Amino acid sequence: METLDGEATALVRPYLTAYERQEERAARQRWRCLSLVMAADFGVDLDTRDVHTTGAAW
Repeated sequence: METLDGEATALVRPYLTAYERQEERAARQRWRCLSLVMAADFGVDLDTRDVHTTGAAW
């Protein structure tokens, strides 16, 4: 009788993937919050647009 390799199977419990997605969202939120705090504390400009360009049409 052969045993099943748990890591080789494609079955994943849905609550595990939901937990991983929640952790990823929380990490992105922490990164956004940190970037805003750094911008406020150190005067870092987060705007990537170049306002000195000419001929830019919106």
